[in-house]
Amino acid sequence: MNTNDIREHLLARAPWVDRDRTVDTIKAGDPAREVQTIGVGWIASMANLEQAHELGCELFITHEPTFWEHAAPEQRYRDLPPGREKQRFLNETGMVVLRVHDIWDRWPGIGIRDAWAEGLGLADKVAEDDAGWHAVYAIEETTLLAFARDVAAKVRVLGQDSVQVIGDPEQRVSRPAIGVGCAGPDLDMIEAGADVLLVCYDGASYWQARQRFAELGVGVIALEHGTTEMWGIEKLAGYLRETYPPLTVHYLALHARPWTVMASR
Repeated sequence: MNTNDIREHLLARAPWVDRDRTVDTIKAGDPAREVQTIGVGWIASMANLEQAHELGCELFITHEPTFWEHAAPEQRYRDLPPGREKQRFLNETGMVVLRVHDIWDRWPGIGIRDAWAEGLGLADKVAEDDAGWHAVYAIEETTLLAFARDVAAKVRVLGQDSVQVIGDPEQRVSRPAIGVGCAGPDLDMIEAGADVLLVCYDGASYWQARQRFAELGVGVIALEHGTTEMWGIEKLAGYLRETYPPLTVHYLALHARPWTVMASR
């Protein structure tokens, strides 16, 4: 078993991925190297890579870029600090890095969007876009403030200590919409009945997206990109364990997390 085998297995089950344009490629190492132990994480942070090495991983599977550039082959920052130090570490350890992004975003049931919904307790899907990026769910009617508090409580386990909200705290909401990472819900889901959108900062800039949504009269709850996807990547680790029982698979979540400072009175 090697990285090429695993990548081919995943691609063969992801017909939505364009093999010629996908970012799901090898970022470091020899993909023909035999693999017995795998680390899986949302991003190939140095902390995750070092922990994977200590655990004996020949392969690390990352969802987001290894060298901070979405498009393959991620060359722009590779020879600059801290990229060159990361590359040196990978060279010295021989660890293979494979990105699994396009494959897993839309993987049904346990991919990024559906795992995010499950973690938030959203089970009654009432609308979705044709491509499977966005969906609207029915919940018992509540206030925007109460719903935001519930979301914040659920994501605390992921290391996010607060959420940002735009909208009237007393606005009644019953149709939240979610998406996949930067490809968050937009006008399509508002037209499908959404009255509150859960977006990530990376994909919904304040002036271009969140302010526009506010002027459309919907509530907006903003979270960190990693927060919205970590449950999905944990599901990826579980999928690999079930698919390849002889392999040891570790889920790692040692990337940096923002924390909130409130102004003192």
